[in-house]
Amino acid sequence: MNLFTRYFRINLLATVIVFMLASLAFYFLLRYVSIGQVDDDLKIEKREIESYVAKYHRPPEPIVVHDQNISYGISEIHRPFRSFKTIPSPNPDEKENFREISFTLQVEGKWLLFKVAKSLEETESLNRSIIIISLTTIVAILIVSLLINRWLLRRLWKPFYLTLDGLEKYRLGEKISPTFETNSIHEFNLLNQTINRFIRDAEKEFFILKEFTENASHELQTPLAIVQSTLDVLIQDESLSESQSRSLQNAYMAIQKMTKLNQSLLLLNKIENKQFAEIKAFDFKTLVVEKMTNWQELWQGRDLHISASLHSAMISMNEQLADIMLNNLFSNAARHCVEGGDIHLALSSNMFEISNTARSGSLDTEKLFKRFSKMDQSTDQHGLGLSIIKQITEVSNMQVTYAYLNGKHIFSIQF
Repeated sequence: MNLFTRYFRINLLATVIVFMLASLAFYFLLRYVSIGQVDDDLKIEKREIESYVAKYHRPPEPIVVHDQNISYGISEIHRPFRSFKTIPSPNPDEKENFREISFTLQVEGKWLLFKVAKSLEETESLNRSIIIISLTTIVAILIVSLLINRWLLRRLWKPFYLTLDGLEKYRLGEKISPTFETNSIHEFNLLNQTINRFIRDAEKEFFILKEFTENASHELQTPLAIVQSTLDVLIQDESLSESQSRSLQNAYMAIQKMTKLNQSLLLLNKIENKQFAEIKAFDFKTLVVEKMTNWQELWQGRDLHISASLHSAMISMNEQLADIMLNNLFSNAARHCVEGGDIHLALSSNMFEISNTARSGSLDTEKLFKRFSKMDQSTDQHGLGLSIIKQITEVSNMQVTYAYLNGKHIFSIQF
């Protein structure tokens, strides 16, 4: 749920509740005032009857007209008494209500109960008209208010969404910083200034780290090559003892691992810097078949059973990156497949899939494609192979996914 929708729902609910409560309060207040007015009229009628009785010493003649009734009879209450109440119409055919005042008067030694009823039809009709007009006005105000708020909020929040759009398109390291327009809202200008400052600092730190990594990797190549050559010469020395030869072998393996790590880091930097910019369209099936031929001897040496279902798939990407991606996928499948296990390759027009018999259960999907994250504790691996695959798919507008099904690791590349 976005901010606008949440705001409008809360605003609409709160507004409707307030207007409903206000309408009910207004209705009951209006009814109370109008009935009070009718009661005042009935009090006037009561005083006129009292004046008539005081003057003529007899009750007036009962009067029955359309909107008012006057009647009296012997009272069971022998004291001064007065009350008001709302009663239905004396005429069963009429649905209107009457407001009635009852009071007692002593006439020539007898207590009489007088009743004066006045129709509430005009009062209730006026109340209904006022309520309808009020509700119509409230609904109109509500609609206009919501429309104005919606229009106004969209205009007010437009700079914010422009800022989000700029941030969404921004990529760290591309040397193209987003531009934010100055607007009349201080808070959004402050937000844009803070983001610009953050981007400048992030770009600065990124390029410092990137330059350091590139320089360190390049500078390491020469001494690593020298150390490796020196160890090659020393290992061939027949005068070495068994312990010395074993120590040199361990050092040689460590140097080889460091060399591979350095090469992988350089490759990752090149991919991130988009140095593999040459893109061309080619049939991915041709490259897969070529790689299967290259890996056939290794697979046979480990007694791995290879099956394939390959169809033509035209893709657009850098061929060198595609070659590296397949090498890493094949290496990963062969390394983590049990002896005598199965490796299956499947290629369709929009996906390449490689699966292998797993040594154990599912891999940790949260760490799988992170750098230096190993699926086992093998000492001859640096944990960058799957990271390189992930980076290649990202720069090539592809997606790599992992699944564990029926005892098999399955890696899929969606074109």
